[in-house]
Amino acid sequence: MPNRIEINDNSLCQINESCTLIIKSEEVNIKYDLNDGEFNVLIFNDANSNVIINDQGSITNSVVRINYLELNNFDYIQNSNVEVNKNSQLLIVSTYLGVESKKIIFDLYNLGSDSLIEITNNVICLDNADFSLDCIGTIKKGAKRSICHQKSHCLTLDNPRKARVLPVLNIDENDVEASHSLSSGTLDEEVLFYMNSRGLDKKAALGLILRSYLMPNDNYYDGFIDGDVIKELVERKVNHLC
Repeated sequence: MPNRIEINDNSLCQINESCTLIIKSEEVNIKYDLNDGEFNVLIFNDANSNVIINDQGSITNSVVRINYLELNNFDYIQNSNVEVNKNSQLLIVSTYLGVESKKIIFDLYNLGSDSLIEITNNVICLDNADFSLDCIGTIKKGAKRSICHQKSHCLTLDNPRKARVLPVLNIDENDVEASHSLSSGTLDEEVLFYMNSRGLDKKAALGLILRSYLMPNDNYYDGFIDGDVIKELVERKVNHLC
């Protein structure tokens, strides 16, 4: 069965290893069914407008890595629903810049035995942001020896209106492993003082911090199609903000 990703009911691409989705429209419906392989998917919002993304997928006998990257100065809604079947792994890294109103929901399911879900959410909220993220992991009855781990990091800068990250675990099976962790806080004044003492003003310091979240190493996006294009877009957005 071919592995395909569809946007708005139109076949976008058949993928063997990786696929990059650069979002340009206001409302996007993404569907995927990935089987018998290893896949990298990058979903990057580059629309110049408010955006609603609904993505749903099913993973079977596969290892799938999905990166979500959202840095725009517009309202944003994301609803992600992914089912992970027997002997499959889903590894998610999401990065969001809290500007304007952003509402994200991850609804992730361990459906089969020996399935694994690991999700890491990185959030930076700027002044006057209205940000919320619900991360819901559900291990269904019969999904023995399954694993579901959640990690979320939220850094607030200036004075956001709201910065809420809510981890949730629903466990219907006994022989499983599950955890969630959340760290949140503001920029350490001592760190900012140190950076200032090395000749960096607040704007330049913020730029370095954003880059550390968005591009933790030089080859971070190399595993994706159009990785160099994404690096240039990220750098452009950081320069615009800072």
